[in-house]
Amino acid sequence: MRSFLAALAFLTVVPVRLRKPFSQVEVARSRVWYPVVGGLLGAVLGCADMLAARIGSAPVAAFLVLAAWVVLTGGLHVDGFCDLSDGLFGGRNAEERLLIMKDPHLGTFALVGAVLLLLGKWVLIEELFARGSPDGPWLVGTAVGVGRCLALVMAAAAPYPRPEGTGKLVIEATTVPQSILFALIACVGSVVVLFRAGVMMALIPYLASLLFVLLLRQFCLHRLGGITGDCLGAAIEAAELVFLLVAVLTESR
Repeated sequence: MRSFLAALAFLTVVPVRLRKPFSQVEVARSRVWYPVVGGLLGAVLGCADMLAARIGSAPVAAFLVLAAWVVLTGGLHVDGFCDLSDGLFGGRNAEERLLIMKDPHLGTFALVGAVLLLLGKWVLIEELFARGSPDGPWLVGTAVGVGRCLALVMAAAAPYPRPEGTGKLVIEATTVPQSILFALIACVGSVVVLFRAGVMMALIPYLASLLFVLLLRQFCLHRLGGITGDCLGAAIEAAELVFLLVAVLTESR
């Protein structure tokens, strides 16, 4: 139960107050709960999408859903996306890039990355509202769940390039077989949730997200010499965005 609470604390803003801090074993084990927490968070945001649809204005409804999305996750993964954007495209070597990622100041690449990420999500959610798509809430909820599963694909068997840091225990504990299992959970979850919309409607966005995360993983390994907690957060955000983008493009055909 404590490992579930550790996953909840890491992936959401739900307050988790315990008398004793999480142990290293509990933090490492929390990864097995990522799909569950992702599913719960996806369900909440899917319901928020349904409620927002009653407003009538697609742009306003999309903004409210996106705001809820950011608030419920505390902007933690957006922050990781920003830090990784600065790090991957700055510095002359891995050491300098890792230092840039720890710098609390926002760089140009981080700012551009955040704008594109949030604007992209808003546009895609707004497009679903504008079309009156009955699958909109299900797509949003599935994107959230898939993102949390694929973060563990990013982590699998990867070295951690710093002595200590956020995500180290989870990254070092995740094996390749486990990452394959999490990827399959995301795939099956997508098909089950989006079955009404058609199997291809579920598989194509999922496969695009998986491919993007795998490519991002290789890029991080090449540029940073390993995977950090920021990489996991960026993987979540990127997977969500790619899933929605490909889903919207697929639905328009």
